[in-house]
Amino acid sequence: MFDYLAVPAHALIVALATLLHAPIVLTIVLTTVLVRLLLLPLGIDQHRAQQRAEKLRAALAEKVARLQKRFRHSPQRLETEVTALYRAEAPGLARGTARGCLPALLQAPVFMALYAAFTVPTAESFLGVPLEMHLMAASGPQLAVFAAALALAAAIGFASSRVAAVAGRPEQARWLRLVHYTPVLSVAFLPLAASVYLVTSMAWTVLQTLVLRQILS
Repeated sequence: MFDYLAVPAHALIVALATLLHAPIVLTIVLTTVLVRLLLLPLGIDQHRAQQRAEKLRAALAEKVARLQKRFRHSPQRLETEVTALYRAEAPGLARGTARGCLPALLQAPVFMALYAAFTVPTAESFLGVPLEMHLMAASGPQLAVFAAALALAAAIGFASSRVAAVAGRPEQARWLRLVHYTPVLSVAFLPLAASVYLVTSMAWTVLQTLVLRQILS
C-alpha cells in the first residue's frame, strides 16, 4: 500500500546523499535519526505515560493484595471485588499502552516507503551488497555484511531487554524478553536498506529510553 511512496522516497534519499556527499547507507542512518528527532516529543509523552502506567500497576497490585487479605475466606466476593477494581483501573492502563504504540505506528509509513524504494534493483550498494538484497540472496563476502547486521541487531536487542528488565517488573521482563529479539528475524528477511533503518531505530530507542529515564525520573 506504500508503493506509491517508493519513487519519492528513493529520490529523496539519493538527493540527500548527494547534498551531504555521503554514502547512501549513512544517509539512511541520518534519515532515521531525523525521523526519530521529529518524533521525540511523542517519545517523551510515551515515557511519561509508561511511568504513570507503572505506578498504576504498582498501586493496583497493592490494592489486589489488600483485597486478597480482606476476603481470603470469601472467594466469590474476592473475585467480584477484583473484577470491579480492574474495570475501574483499566482505562488508565489502556491509555498508557496506546501512547506507547503511537511512535511505532507513525514510523510505519517511513519504514514501508524505504522498504518499497529498495525492493527494486538500484545502483546503490554498501560494501559490495546491493541495498535491495536480503540475506537469502547473499553469497560469499556479502554474507559477512548481513552477519554483522544480525549481530548488531542481536546486541541491541539484548541491551533493550536489559533496559526493560530494569524499568519494568522482573516477571514481565522475563516473559517479554524474546520480544526484543524479534527485529533480528526481520533483519534476516528485509532488504539491507530497510535493515539499516530498523537497526538504527532500535539503537535510538534504547538510547532515548536511557536518557529520558535520567532526565524525567
